[in-house]
Amino acid sequence: MLKQWFIFLFFSSMLAVPGFSQNSNSNTNFQQVDEFARTVRYNGDLLELTNTLTTPYTDSMYKLRAIFIWIADNIEYDYKLFNSGSNEWNRFECHGSKESCAQARLDWNNKHLEHVLNKKKTVCNGYTKLFKRMCNMAGIQNEMVDGYVRKTPFQIGLVLNVSHTWNVVNLGGVNYYFDVTWAAGSCKADEESGKLTDFVKQYKDFYWQTPMQKFMRNHFPKDEKWIAETGRTKEQFFNAPYFYPNELVRNMESNTPDSGVLKTHVGDTIHFGFTFKKPVKNIQVNTNNYKNVEILLSNKAEWANNIYRFDYVVKENSLYYIEILFDSKEGIRYKVKF
Repeated sequence: MLKQWFIFLFFSSMLAVPGFSQNSNSNTNFQQVDEFARTVRYNGDLLELTNTLTTPYTDSMYKLRAIFIWIADNIEYDYKLFNSGSNEWNRFECHGSKESCAQARLDWNNKHLEHVLNKKKTVCNGYTKLFKRMCNMAGIQNEMVDGYVRKTPFQIGLVLNVSHTWNVVNLGGVNYYFDVTWAAGSCKADEESGKLTDFVKQYKDFYWQTPMQKFMRNHFPKDEKWIAETGRTKEQFFNAPYFYPNELVRNMESNTPDSGVLKTHVGDTIHFGFTFKKPVKNIQVNTNNYKNVEILLSNKAEWANNIYRFDYVVKENSLYYIEILFDSKEGIRYKVKF
């Protein structure tokens, strides 16, 4: 049974992890935290679970990591609920006083989280709500954010609906972005009906503490409060390139063109440019007409600084998309319009 989430118990630290900066965890090794979190079992008390996961650590980022890994490892995406198109846990209604409705919402959320933990399945709202509650129990400020997401490269240029929820955690005045739903794995889909058919558990670290600029490559908030932080408009997000969610793309610092919809004509030259944190050994181009066209990089000076530029000449008006592969992995896709 869930205890009131606001009860906070202070425990002495059992293990202090030294040498860690909250503002930069790119080189942090979470292996021990991850291994520990994956051994913890839920025994019917969420506060006890949260304390077990977090009290070994004094640093908030390690507490966050233990919570994040536990949820991603233990909760599956409920594709059957998604396919049904109906989720009762998204529809809270109350017509009483402010105080009575606040208590009713708390009771309703408690019941929802009990359902998630007992069933070990949920959709994005359940993932984010559980992450928020456990963070609150650990004394970590965070919020749930609703917004738009792009799941496939075919969504470039399309107007999307609000369909997803993620978390933003504030530590030391800095916002960090987390999507535990997408970190947990992904679902297969039937090619004809489009319905989800199975959940594939496969942890993706890309969605742990993703830098805001990179998180917004395939997420975009609904509310103005969060839109202002992105420095972009909703329309710019809809028309941006599609970035494949892998570690190599996470190392991409900048890209040219910035728009994912390329308006062009036969004979035009498109100038591409990419900057990476780490070296890239080879670049290939895929289109709907040609596959694995190798790009020869001639500017060795820029190449040495992990800057890669090349030109692509449009040869036919049947061109529909241009996809760039880095080290044989899908990286970024553009849509072509004549």
